[in-house]
Amino acid sequence: MSTARHDPSQASPSETVEYYQSYFRHCGDGVTIEPGAYIEHPEMFSAGDHVRIGRGFYSQGMPRVQIDSRVTFYPWCFVQGEGEIFIDEGVTLYPNTYMSTGHASGQIWIGKRSHLAMGCALYGGRGLTVGEYCNIAAHVVLSTVQHDTRVHHQPMALAPKDGGQITIGDDVWIGANATVTPGVTLARGSIVAAGAVVTRDTETYGIYAGVPARLLRFRQPAT
Repeated sequence: MSTARHDPSQASPSETVEYYQSYFRHCGDGVTIEPGAYIEHPEMFSAGDHVRIGRGFYSQGMPRVQIDSRVTFYPWCFVQGEGEIFIDEGVTLYPNTYMSTGHASGQIWIGKRSHLAMGCALYGGRGLTVGEYCNIAAHVVLSTVQHDTRVHHQPMALAPKDGGQITIGDDVWIGANATVTPGVTLARGSIVAAGAVVTRDTETYGIYAGVPARLLRFRQPAT
């Protein structure tokens, strides 16, 4: 066990789970943490029952992370920042999902049974909420922060950031490679087409496409 305590990323599966169980704020039953996972500050993590954290998972900084039951992190997910992350029951995060809360007041909240396909990027510096049963396809970007477009006396990279909260309602489908910009709310049941850039709020059950995204039509009841 001494090897695991010095370097849990090199430990056996049983040693890895035992190591993190001893440091997590809470660790439920049936938790699997694969070798190669690394959490810089495990004391900031709480995991419910039957959580699976895949190999290559990496947590940097001191995000306050609460994971409900039956959540799966596929390999190579990355978490960083100083804020708060809450992941509800049954959420699935596919490989290479990236989550950043930025500063201590940043927040990411993901509702139950939602899934994020591979390569999604979530920036929660101004507050990001994903509702329940949402379907988020590969390489979607949800960005609550951006560079300020006004001219400053210093380069944009050094100027204060701009942004706003993103709220995604329940039962939303976002297609591959779409981007949601700061300050936008996606209404319940709306659909965003692949490659779209959403710059304005959507309407309930609306279908949106384009750059910038426009309303195409409304979803019809199933027969």
